[in-house]
Amino acid sequence: MTARYDLIVAGDRVPAADPDDSSDHVDVALASLRPFVAAHGGAWAAVPDGANPPDADALHVEAGADDARMGAGLLRALYHHQQAEFPPGWFTPYEQANTAIADAVAGSAGLGGTVWVHGHQLQLLPRMLRRLRPDLATAVHLHTAFPPAESFARLPEQRELLAGLLGADVVALPHDRAVDNLLDLAGRVHGLPVRDNQIAVGNHRVRVLACALPADTGGMRRLARRPQVRERAGQIRDAMRVGGPVLLSIAGWDPADAVEQRLHAFDRFLSEHRPEPGTVALLHVACGDPHTPDELDQRERVDRLIAKINGTHASVGQAVVHYVRDNPDRRELAALYLACDGLLATPVHHGAVNPAHEFVAARGERGATVVLSELTSDAADVPGAIVVNPHDTAAYADAVATAVGLCGPAPQAGPAPAEPGLDSWARHVLAVVRARASVVPAQPGVRPRRLPATPGHTRPTVPDRVEHLGPTPGGTPGRTASRPGRP
Repeated sequence: MTARYDLIVAGDRVPAADPDDSSDHVDVALASLRPFVAAHGGAWAAVPDGANPPDADALHVEAGADDARMGAGLLRALYHHQQAEFPPGWFTPYEQANTAIADAVAGSAGLGGTVWVHGHQLQLLPRMLRRLRPDLATAVHLHTAFPPAESFARLPEQRELLAGLLGADVVALPHDRAVDNLLDLAGRVHGLPVRDNQIAVGNHRVRVLACALPADTGGMRRLARRPQVRERAGQIRDAMRVGGPVLLSIAGWDPADAVEQRLHAFDRFLSEHRPEPGTVALLHVACGDPHTPDELDQRERVDRLIAKINGTHASVGQAVVHYVRDNPDRRELAALYLACDGLLATPVHHGAVNPAHEFVAARGERGATVVLSELTSDAADVPGAIVVNPHDTAAYADAVATAVGLCGPAPQAGPAPAEPGLDSWARHVLAVVRARASVVPAQPGVRPRRLPATPGHTRPTVPDRVEHLGPTPGGTPGRTASRPGRP
């Protein structure tokens, strides 16, 4: 007999059993929620990766991993403002993976259950589930900023992807700017009624809200107190042989992380202030591997720039930029936080507040100096942080000088006002989803009833096919696209 679950969490992958084995804040949050999901009679759903044994709490899914993850990676690049190239045929395996997950969830979810979708790999899943199981309450949570409407609308499959997202009861995005971009896409480009952060799709209304993952400050404080982590931090600090402050930079290969801007600012700081090698240093940790042409180009530029800075300002045996390619887990990350005095967290398109909060939590009484980007955050997010425009190289170089104490004592960042723990955050999200779902669940297999069209709108109120979302950009107002729907 098939198990029936009240809560199913679907994502790019099943999270690690131990949050400390995770490598990014999304994985940490989902791994930390494992006890919460189990306590709510829940299960996990993801395309199997083939590298790890099946998880006992995961649904059995028949789908290939590589092609599906390629689509997720392309969408992630688009959402990060990269020039992603979508090859012909990319959408078919992506759609097949979503269909496989939808079939597994529809056959395993209890009547009136809740499905919580995370990540880019399953953006079609909410609409599929609305067709298969209209009794289910569904939320989709994208932890990467949603792109501007003009960028998203260039994608040939943008109508299918938007229809997939709008099958959910709630779409949660990391910040208000991402919310505005999705509402703009739905309202201005596709002509759907938008009001009070809600998108009307027939008789179904989707609530769009900003709901970022909270930082795991408690977990980071716990790790920072471990003797093994403190010993590792001492090893890192000794290896750099720096008597003065060390600034930490951690980023992937996404150009939106603005690593080049950090390096140019540090280079200008060295040129203007000429500190002796061994008195100030920057430790840059490059995480993961590049996957897109933009990221490959970024790696080459970063390599050349770091070589140039060290060639200009370092001395024999004493680098000024220490460069590591690694994918640190949470234990190593805590050791890096303890080994360094300040953090440069200055992306240009997506936030870096969580790492800043974790850095402050790990440092504790040792004190922490944080430089944030004014394009993604402000001083209220991390009290005492230095806020700078990462594109302003001169101002950024001055911020570096302030962070290392050349303009007086380095400002110390403090903890932000108490955030809810992950369990409280999860309960809040699920409460919003269930409140948005139908009060009286429809029976499985029953299609929602059509309602009369809203006066003044010519589009059907419940789109049976994805092309009914609205006109193509630049098309004739009030007419639907002629592009055939997918089978």
